[in-house]
Amino acid sequence: MVKTLGVIGPGKHFYEKIYPILIKSNFFKLSGVLRKRKKLFEDIKIFNEKDFFKKKFDFIYISCPNKYHEKFIIKALKNNSHVICEKPFLINHSRLQYILDLSKKRKKLIFEAFMYVYHPVFSFIKKKIAQTKYGKLKYIISNFRFPSLDKKNHRYNNKNGGFFFDSASYLISLETYLFETTFNHKIKFFSHIIKKKTSLKGNIILTSKKIKHFYFWGEGQDYFNNLEIFFSNAYIFIDKFFSKKTNEQIVAKIHYNNKIIVKKFSKINQFQEMFNAIKRNYKSEEFQNLCRKRIENQIKYMQKIK
Repeated sequence: MVKTLGVIGPGKHFYEKIYPILIKSNFFKLSGVLRKRKKLFEDIKIFNEKDFFKKKFDFIYISCPNKYHEKFIIKALKNNSHVICEKPFLINHSRLQYILDLSKKRKKLIFEAFMYVYHPVFSFIKKKIAQTKYGKLKYIISNFRFPSLDKKNHRYNNKNGGFFFDSASYLISLETYLFETTFNHKIKFFSHIIKKKTSLKGNIILTSKKIKHFYFWGEGQDYFNNLEIFFSNAYIFIDKFFSKKTNEQIVAKIHYNNKIIVKKFSKINQFQEMFNAIKRNYKSEEFQNLCRKRIENQIKYMQKIK
């Protein structure tokens, strides 16, 4: 059965990455857009906020500036819609529990759109971490760093969360998605954030169970987007781990027993895979609870470090 989907605040990212998937989908039907400017879509009806929420959408995709996420997540749930929200899900945790409880009461999915989790390289690394072949896990080093952007970019607006919530959120998501770590106050945190008018760059160290995680993020630097995993007997490196072009060839290099093993992954669209996962699982209570727990942990980690 086809499910109607409404979109709030779509911009360049949505138009380039998400829109091409939805217009070809035989499951999701893009049925309306809440957007002030009307030039982006020619064939989709544009609504103002009042009229948008008069419609009954099965799903609502939230793609507006981060500072408005909370407001529209709540309105979407009260509209009895499943919620797909671009990261960061929230930049303020004050109404987190209310949103978790509301989604559970309404039996609705709340989903934070970390697309990298649905690329095959993610599952591959998760399996390697769970195995004992390479010895004990010792260190994790991950980067999401890039050159300065146009100063009009929304990331330079601190009210919108700045670079911390946009860039560091990828790195912190490894704790919940890759290592399945439930937020624990006993974990030792160290962070250094260069703020100025907004959070521009920084580093984060997390220590737990004799494993150290080193995360580096922010703007005004050379481009780095990678993951390095150090075991007692092996080392794995993946470039373009978080953000990658559609259908780009991704390679993992495994240094083990004085050899370099190269693992190449099929060229896929990780955004398409994300929507496939939602389609398969959105009704599942287990999946809904998993997504709630991931969001809760992610926000608690971000607030603790920030």
